[in-house]
Amino acid sequence: MKQRNAASDRTASREDDIDQDLALAMQPHLALMKRTARRGTHQGRAGIGMLLLWLSDDIGPRVDASLAALGLSENKLDVLMFFGLAERGLIDSKEVTPSAMADYFGITRSTVTGVLDWLEKRGLLQRALSTEDRRSFSLTLTDAGRALLAQALPTFWDTCEALVACLDETECAALQRILAKLWNQLRRQT
Repeated sequence: MKQRNAASDRTASREDDIDQDLALAMQPHLALMKRTARRGTHQGRAGIGMLLLWLSDDIGPRVDASLAALGLSENKLDVLMFFGLAERGLIDSKEVTPSAMADYFGITRSTVTGVLDWLEKRGLLQRALSTEDRRSFSLTLTDAGRALLAQALPTFWDTCEALVACLDETECAALQRILAKLWNQLRRQT
C-alpha cells in the first residue's frame, strides 16, 4: 500500500510541475489577452485554443524529424498515404487527381501540385492522362513509392503513439472525444 501511495504522490507531483510549467509559459500571453481581447472573449477558451496552436507548432517539426531520414516530411507522407489508401480501396476515390486530393485535404490545388511534382521527380509517382477527363491527370504510386510508404508508415505510427505516451487509457479516450469534437467543428466552419 505504501508503494502505491508513493507512486501516486510522484505522479501527482509530476502533474503539478507540468501545470506550473504551463502556467508560467502562458502567463505573459494571458496578460496580453486581458489587455487586447475583444469584450466578451472567453479567456479560458481562448487560452486553450492558444495551447492547441502551440501543440500544432511542436508536433509538425517532431513528425518531420522522425521522417527526415527517409527524405520525407509529414505533408509528403500524407500524399503518399492518400495513394496507399486509394490503392487499398480504403477511401472512395476512382482516380487520384490533384483536384480530388485538394478536396480531401482541404488545401489548394497548387499546394497539392507542388508536393506531387516533388514526389514525381523522385520517381515515387507517375502521371497518366485521366480516363474520365482528358484535361486532367491520374496519378499512381510507383513501386519505389509503395516501398517508401511501406518503410515510412511504421515510423509515422510510432511517432503518433509517442505524442500521447504520457497519457493513460482513460485520458487517451477523453482526448480522442474532445479532439474529434474540435475536428468536426473546424470541418463544418470551412
